[in-house]
Amino acid sequence: MSCKRKRPETDTASRSTALIKRTRHTASPDLLSPLSDELLLRILTFLPLPDLLNTASVSNRFYDLFSDSQVWKRLYYSRFVLPRALRIPGFRDGSAREGKLHYSSRRAVWADGRKGGWVDMHVGNLTDQSRDWKRQYKLRHNWSKGKCALEELHLGQEPSLSETNPSHKMLVKVSEGVAVTVDVATGLRAWDLKTKQLLAQTRLDDAGSESVPSCITIDDQSLHDQVLEIAVGFTDGSFGVWKLNVQEGRILRVYRHESSSNGELVGVALCHPYILTATRSVLVSLYTFDRPPKTDSSNIIESESERAEDESIQHSESYPGQVAGNEHGSKHSKLRRQDTLPGRQLRAPYLLTSLKSHTSRAPLALSIRKTAGSIVASIAYTFSTIQGWSLGIQDLHIRPSASKTRSSPDIATSRLAYTLPIRNSSSHVPSPPTSPARHTDIPSSSLQGDDSLDGPINLCYTHPYLLATLPDNTLILYLCTSNATSLSISPGIRLWGHTSGISDAEITARGKAVSVSCRGEEIRVWELEGRAHGKSIEVRPTSKPAGEAGDSAKDNLDSAAAVQWDDRRNWVGFDDEMVIVLKESKGRESLMVYDFT
Repeated sequence: MSCKRKRPETDTASRSTALIKRTRHTASPDLLSPLSDELLLRILTFLPLPDLLNTASVSNRFYDLFSDSQVWKRLYYSRFVLPRALRIPGFRDGSAREGKLHYSSRRAVWADGRKGGWVDMHVGNLTDQSRDWKRQYKLRHNWSKGKCALEELHLGQEPSLSETNPSHKMLVKVSEGVAVTVDVATGLRAWDLKTKQLLAQTRLDDAGSESVPSCITIDDQSLHDQVLEIAVGFTDGSFGVWKLNVQEGRILRVYRHESSSNGELVGVALCHPYILTATRSVLVSLYTFDRPPKTDSSNIIESESERAEDESIQHSESYPGQVAGNEHGSKHSKLRRQDTLPGRQLRAPYLLTSLKSHTSRAPLALSIRKTAGSIVASIAYTFSTIQGWSLGIQDLHIRPSASKTRSSPDIATSRLAYTLPIRNSSSHVPSPPTSPARHTDIPSSSLQGDDSLDGPINLCYTHPYLLATLPDNTLILYLCTSNATSLSISPGIRLWGHTSGISDAEITARGKAVSVSCRGEEIRVWELEGRAHGKSIEVRPTSKPAGEAGDSAKDNLDSAAAVQWDDRRNWVGFDDEMVIVLKESKGRESLMVYDFT
């Protein structure tokens, strides 16, 4: 039997050396664990997003560091804030020397925000330490990808009025997580979009009134105090102002204007103390609730007349007053208020000015904004030309009263600008009407002529952006430039992307827009700030009903698609976290909430 060959001593020595080296390598001390959390956070802020995501699974400590708000604050700045700041004219050249192009964790003011301009990141009671920057980054990332969760908010089981009377439609407005709906059946209601619960509800008018809501707007100046002011216009020419206390869950009516012979209101804008209204015949009226002071004799006469009229009224929720808000300024009528608290009622508004146009036509868009030295009331309108149609904007600069001794605010200047004519396009086939309610806004006589296809079907103006919705499934974006001496409108940019008729679109001062098709589920998000050619992202909700397997699943999908095609999307609105769409299905209306959080 042969003996085994012995391994050479050199091989044995090299093998033992290799084992020793491998053991020394695995037993080397951890260089990261002794470091403090502050140093590790500093290191993590320099990592790109893919590498940062990989560190979350290393240990519990690294997961906590990965979720730290300071890490995501820097990522948020580099991805969303800095690119927007570089699009500001002169920002790169004039501000680079000041260090504004570099990230600073202590900087409190960034070029970001929904309302445009330099926005203080320490808004309200939310400080920088309590702000969840990881959540903010995820929110903006979902917006950029069109990812969201879909949930339907049913507005009640009341019978639909759209089938019996098409003019009885529901109106919606959204402001920072609160949706306000109004219709003749259920009155004025406020909904919490996060909890999907009803916050408050109140009736619109006295029993037996035939006024139907036709337009609505929200003033969110007091949003930091959880208070919203709501203005609603009616088909009989009247309007009312309500105050919503979100924290208390109560809606108070603070003013109610009487009906007018000038016709239906199609637009209203509110920025306390100013309110701007427009009728279908393009009669625009600007009011202020800061009425000029009266003499002692006039006050005595008014008090005696109010006392005499008050004795004839038995209901405690309403009492008479004087309204100087008609176009002639000499007619008195009653002022009704309900659900109000003492000392919170608004006096009858004072008519600053009224404008009448014989060449303009709907659609109209009204807005009131505050500047450094004045208040600007804007009217965007449509008018026909020889070549086709054009859009115009008129700005009314209001000089507020400097003291209580001055009579009233007055109109300092008025500026006018209009776009180049757009030729009529008779070759395209119009999309089906968005809804019976919206279809009735167009006079039946105009549908018989050739002008029924001319011009936009909807306008949205939020300075400096004017967005027009056209019947050929496209949008046109205009940029308005206003300064102390002039007002101008840039050439329009055509926005393509929708494959079916667009029912509504909304844009913010930051250049972010959302548009919705009248049929189907096509919703597009546009980032239009500083871009010559706008590109859109289609919203794709993740929570959709799944059918069963096999042929039954295909049948269910086909039937669901047929039902969705019959549904109509009549209105769209959005805030920083959600997109809200008003859907009409088989005569019933509901809110489709697209949550990007």
